[in-house]
Amino acid sequence: MSKGTSFKSVVVKEDPKTSLAEAGIYPLKLEDGRRAVAIGHLYFPNHDRSMFEVLLQYLRDTKPDVVFLLGGMVDEDAFKALIDQEDSYLHELPDAPEIEEARQEPSFEKMVLALGKTLGEFIKSIQKASTGLLIYIPSATHQSMSNEVRLMEYIQFKKRALDSWSDNHPDASDLPNDPSILLPRQLSKLLDLEGEANIRVLRYGAAVLVNDNTLFMIGDFRRRNAGDASKTEWEQRRRNIVRSFDGKVASNWMTTPNHTMTGLKLNFWQFHEVGYLWDETRMGHLRDYDRRAPGFWTGVILGNELFGQSIPIIRGDDGRRSFVVDCVPYTEKEPGGLPHGETLTLEPVVTTSPTTPRPSKARKTKGKSKARRSVKRYPRKGK
Repeated sequence: MSKGTSFKSVVVKEDPKTSLAEAGIYPLKLEDGRRAVAIGHLYFPNHDRSMFEVLLQYLRDTKPDVVFLLGGMVDEDAFKALIDQEDSYLHELPDAPEIEEARQEPSFEKMVLALGKTLGEFIKSIQKASTGLLIYIPSATHQSMSNEVRLMEYIQFKKRALDSWSDNHPDASDLPNDPSILLPRQLSKLLDLEGEANIRVLRYGAAVLVNDNTLFMIGDFRRRNAGDASKTEWEQRRRNIVRSFDGKVASNWMTTPNHTMTGLKLNFWQFHEVGYLWDETRMGHLRDYDRRAPGFWTGVILGNELFGQSIPIIRGDDGRRSFVVDCVPYTEKEPGGLPHGETLTLEPVVTTSPTTPRPSKARKTKGKSKARRSVKRYPRKGK
């Protein structure tokens, strides 16, 4: 039997999964007049910066009592870009400034802690804009291209690999990490969110049940048409649904009969899909199926019921994007999220190929002391 026809060993990475029952459904009581907002899949630091600032202005104006972050707040590739070196890139784009800043730290551990703290400040900025309670539900959705579970898995796995390399090369003068520094195993500690009175970080894949009738959740499956995934979720849960992950912006309302004795008695239901707020020009590895529509959700409590709708973000004739809530328009100052590309002409143009970046020399430490270690400098994207 030749090598070409022989069976080959394949290693399949186990993807952690959870259920609402295991992760937990957290009850929350809201009185009449209370306002809520739901946001999903920003993927910091590759979030849509222009529309994020517009969203913060909306939060400052309306001051919602609670903001739900429904997973996908961080792009795990941002942490991988701190130290991992890829052989090739499909497109040459500069890294986000937060990544460049974190790279200035002298070791892998300090890079991770610096970028984690910056991500925490990003989340805190949402709470400061709303001034209310912020409930962060990290994602563990196995079909998602990037989620918080994979981020925590990566930094721990990379930490162990680098520690092992350092232990096996005690005489090396350019160790990439500092084995004496431990990385947090909890997301809230990595993001420096512990001790924040108005921020709650729930378990991966959990949900919040508002007034015993509306479920805020992430979800773990998609459907082809807008509204289908949230309706399927309603069929399983028999609760009003506000859901992220499906990548669409949709709101649906329907009634079902409770009984017809001495008159028709109806139950009113609603199910919504939140949309996304990542930067399409930087997150091209997400499929078009995942990239249906940007938006968020907002609603208010009336008669113990939470009434709301998903808010789509639409591009106008002038190229700027806007959303409208309660007849109030919010528009970005300059057109953002426009596709890359330059105008082509038939005139001859001399083009030059970009040069391959070379790693800079690592700073060397004196002696074999592990107290101070220098980091290997890797070539950066887009250079």
